[in-house]
Amino acid sequence: MPPNSEKHQLVKRTLELWSSGKVVVDESVPGETYDRKGKPTETACDSMDMKAEAGFDPLVLGQQFCQWFFQLLNSQNPSLGQQPQDWGPQHFWPDVKLRLLSRAGSEQMEEFLGAELVSLRLLALTREERLLFSPNLEPRGLKALASPHGLVLVAVAGTIHRDTACLGIFEQIFGLIRSPLEKNSWKIKFINLKIRGQDALGGSEMAAPALSYNSTELQLLCS
Repeated sequence: MPPNSEKHQLVKRTLELWSSGKVVVDESVPGETYDRKGKPTETACDSMDMKAEAGFDPLVLGQQFCQWFFQLLNSQNPSLGQQPQDWGPQHFWPDVKLRLLSRAGSEQMEEFLGAELVSLRLLALTREERLLFSPNLEPRGLKALASPHGLVLVAVAGTIHRDTACLGIFEQIFGLIRSPLEKNSWKIKFINLKIRGQDALGGSEMAAPALSYNSTELQLLCS
């Protein structure tokens, strides 16, 4: 696709590639992920390098990243009966920070610092608590923007499930920065995760939740 392609063309082509499963296999790269058929693929973060050369669009990156991240995290849930994919601290910066706010009856705030602790806490959500995250990648549920200094912010809303029950909704903000020592791949610098149970929603829409963050709030996080 030529570098001067319109934004909607880039988004459409990217989604076509995701739905078709046509990705490049690179068996020489450690930490590879797997598609839904169990075949090894390059990670979404690695494959984004090509998109950046063709005219970087943070929204395209955000869509690709969310597809990759939530498929990887959900695969750790034993109730799915799937082979867990390659989850671990290698996907995070060493000083990554996780802020987890949950509202289900009472409000609870947790903070974790460091790739190992952040990785283990997120893993516990799916492996021990058996939660499944379903992101809303439509325009109302996904926003992304880039700072001049290389930080890309991806914000996504979605629903949380356990088995056949929908437990509530979540909003998650990722800060992504390229790692020049690891083939310029994207790694997670920080995560803000807000979870609200059904009793804390007050009748809010759960089928396709929308982000409550506006562009100004995201710009402040990006500065």
